[in-house]
Amino acid sequence: MSRNTNMAYLHPVFRQKVELLLQDLARANLPFKVFEAFRSPERQHELYSQGRSKPGRRVTNATAWRSYHQYGVAADFVLYIDGKWSWDDSGERKKWWQQLHQLAAKHGLQPLSWELPHLQLQNLSLAQLQAGDYPPGGDSDWAENLQQAISNWQGTPPAPPVPAEAPVRPPLPEDASTNDAISSTLATPAVKARVTARDGLRLRAGPGTSFDIKTTLASGQQVYILGQSGNWSQIDLQGDGLADGYSHSGFLQSLTD
Repeated sequence: MSRNTNMAYLHPVFRQKVELLLQDLARANLPFKVFEAFRSPERQHELYSQGRSKPGRRVTNATAWRSYHQYGVAADFVLYIDGKWSWDDSGERKKWWQQLHQLAAKHGLQPLSWELPHLQLQNLSLAQLQAGDYPPGGDSDWAENLQQAISNWQGTPPAPPVPAEAPVRPPLPEDASTNDAISSTLATPAVKARVTARDGLRLRAGPGTSFDIKTTLASGQQVYILGQSGNWSQIDLQGDGLADGYSHSGFLQSLTD
């Protein structure tokens, strides 16, 4: 599974601190960039297995949902020199890592003693996050992504509660298909729906947050649902029967003509 650098998936409080830190790093001519931001629980599990049940050296001590990355309140900063990533902390570059941590502390970010690149939000315990006690001020970008990660997780330990900022999903019909194929139950005729996300709803190229964002649908905008793929709806914007992309079903309310 590939790493994610989408800043929109970080909690707004943490995201702002990361942006300020990046500005400080640029002013100090320190060549650090965000190597990884949000990390899915599936990727966390995969990394934890490395050096344990899978070949390779150990790269993390945290299992799924035991890392701040899964909650959008941690990011890894790595040296980026001449178009290449570098974890080198020898010689002169050792001071660069020390400066990174000093600048991070100014913005309320703390490192891990055993993992130089990792920076996370201060004064926030893992127990709080696992109980669903998230930092205030979450936005729809962060909440939608975390909600999707929670709903997709099928392993252990169990996923945390859905953030309060995420909408309550309508119950699925009893005979709804549970596979990932596009359901034919809504294909004909198309179902008219209204966008219920206050800040708008992203239309993506595919059924998942890893797909590119094509546009943002306005709050209250009416669209047509052609079918379902898991928790995602295939959207027709024009009502001509042609698919324009996918949006999360939890932010769509079916309308009755």
